[in-house]
This record gives sequence, structure tokens and C-alpha cells, in this order.
Amino acid sequence: MPRLRLSVANAGGHFSTDDVTAIRSGVRAAERFISKHFELDYDVDVVVTAPSYLMPIIPEDGIGGRTYNSRLIVLVIDATKPVSSDFVFETVCHELSHSLRWEKVPDFADTLHKTILFEGLATVLEETAIVQSERRATQFFLKEVQQTDAATIKRIHSELKESFDDTNYDYGAVFFDGNDSLPRWAGYKLGYSLIKQQLARSGRTIYELTLEPYDNL
Repeated sequence: MPRLRLSVANAGGHFSTDDVTAIRSGVRAAERFISKHFELDYDVDVVVTAPSYLMPIIPEDGIGGRTYNSRLIVLVIDATKPVSSDFVFETVCHELSHSLRWEKVPDFADTLHKTILFEGLATVLEETAIVQSERRATQFFLKEVQQTDAATIKRIHSELKESFDDTNYDYGAVFFDGNDSLPRWAGYKLGYSLIKQQLARSGRTIYELTLEPYDNL
């Protein structure tokens, strides 16, 4: 019995039969992959909808995802271009990292630093899923994060470190749009770098780190 309960919101007729087939294929593949490495012993609603002003996507990838709680993931997909089951797989694996932490780790990301680690864990799990499932397609978002050079990471860290303990910060600027001091996706880039460093130092796997309390990261 699948744990991911897929619902495609299609009253507007945005998604064709082929689109729905590709979406379902990506979701089921992500569930199979994650279930190999974690105990996915609870149900998750995965709702798919078309983009709107309140539900944006990454334009270059035509997809976006958000986990609202451990049991609700929303995927926003632009069906005006071919729907990639690989991109659906990649996004669902990222979002399931968030879902698993919220379900199984009693440690909420209430500060900027914890949120950076939260997104870093999800991005590294996303990357690992692509590599280990031998999928070729990789989103523009992930490529941009992977290709961030050390000087940029150092600059992001310097800009944000004094705010690590803050609970009130400009989430949009840090994690999405950037500003005069931060590049686009700065929080993801720093989080990815910090988690990769932790993996290299510890010799552990992303599957182990995904469910670690923040104090251990």
C-alpha cells in the first residue's frame, strides 16, 4: 500500500493524461527510493497543482515543492512544458527529507542556522537520490547549488553568521531571491556546503544525518 497519497488538482485541465502518468511515476519512484533507506511508516498527502501567484515555481525547472507539515507535500508544476518524472522524483526526495525530520525528530528549525541545516540535509539527500538511482536529469536549482565556489560560500557565511540564532529574518532573501549582499538560494548553498563538510568529517551517510538532532550537526 503506497504511503504517498497522490492527488492531482486538475479542475482547470492543466495536466494531460501523459502529465499525470509522469507525475505518478516520479512520486512512486521517490517513495521506493526513500523507503529503502528510512522507515516510511506513515502516510503523506502529495498534492500537485499548477502555478499561481501564491504558488510559484523555479522558472528554469518548471517545478517547485513545499512541505507544510510532515504529512502534506505540495508540488507546483508548470505543465505548459513537458513534465519530467525525473524532476518530480528529485523534488519529492527533497521534500521527504523535511517530512521525515518533522515526523521523527522532535527538534524544530526555529533559527536561521537550523533552517540552513534543514535545507542542506534535504538538498544533499536530493543529490544522493539522483546519483544512486542513476538518473541523468538534474534540476537547474541543484546544479547551481553544486557549482557554488568556496569564495561564495565564505562570503555567504560571513554575511549570515551573526544572524544564525535569529528567529526573525528575511526568509525570501536568504533562501530564494537573494539581495545586494546574498546570491540567489544563499541559504541552500551554505546548508549544502555545511552538510557535505559534515559528511566528509564524520564518514557517515546522509541517511544517518537526516534524522540527527541539530545539536549533533
